[in-house]
Amino acid sequence: MRRPSFKTLLALGVAAFTAGALPSCATNDSMMFIIGVAARKAGACTISASLDSPILARGTLDRLFASDYVAGLLVGNQVTQRGSRDRIRTETSRITLKGAEVHLESTQGAELAPAFSSVGTGFVDASEGTDPALAAMFATLIPGSLSGKLPLGTLVAKVRVFGTTLGGEDIESAELAFPIEVCEGCLVSYPASDRDLTSDSPDYQCKLATDMAAAGGDTDLPCSLGIDLPVPCTACSGVYDVCVSPTKNCYYTSSACK
Repeated sequence: MRRPSFKTLLALGVAAFTAGALPSCATNDSMMFIIGVAARKAGACTISASLDSPILARGTLDRLFASDYVAGLLVGNQVTQRGSRDRIRTETSRITLKGAEVHLESTQGAELAPAFSSVGTGFVDASEGTDPALAAMFATLIPGSLSGKLPLGTLVAKVRVFGTTLGGEDIESAELAFPIEVCEGCLVSYPASDRDLTSDSPDYQCKLATDMAAAGGDTDLPCSLGIDLPVPCTACSGVYDVCVSPTKNCYYTSSACK
């Protein structure tokens, strides 16, 4: 599920920020913030840091296909430009992104795992006027070392991005609380066009794709199977029983797990 692009959110929620010299410890959450997790299109492995980029309301990690959840974070910098060619003064308000601090909690606020740091890279320019500068950074919000230990269902990843300005000041973003559903088999889709019409079974039976090029049919496959986007059953029917028919998928039919 996607929310609208964040142009409207910025118009409502972003206030003008005029910066003088940065303090020795940058703790003001309005300097840098995470706008959201970018929604990737099927077949695309990159995201665009623009005001028109759609963002996700929630994420999905299907452990049938993926062991970790990697998010494309859209980061905004509101520290205004201070460089001047006339005064031969270099720009120090640009930020080199280094990673993210992540806390995983239940929807009731209980800690599910110790907090951890996720390595990330990116670069955010200084803002111009009231408009923040934008950048994208990929960061792991659920690592493979933890995903198998987490309960199925919805959790909340609380994320803060950190980095260093070109002036040498450490800076940390405001916190983003991002819900993620952890499931097994929930992203498998069973399109009518992929039904095996030669099967004698009265239940839906998915076609068996002989190669990955044909697995998606007319639909582009996700860049990373198991993260956010549906996976056509033809892409996995030759590997997993749950992809053969929804009657074998516990997510859709609880009796299939018994």
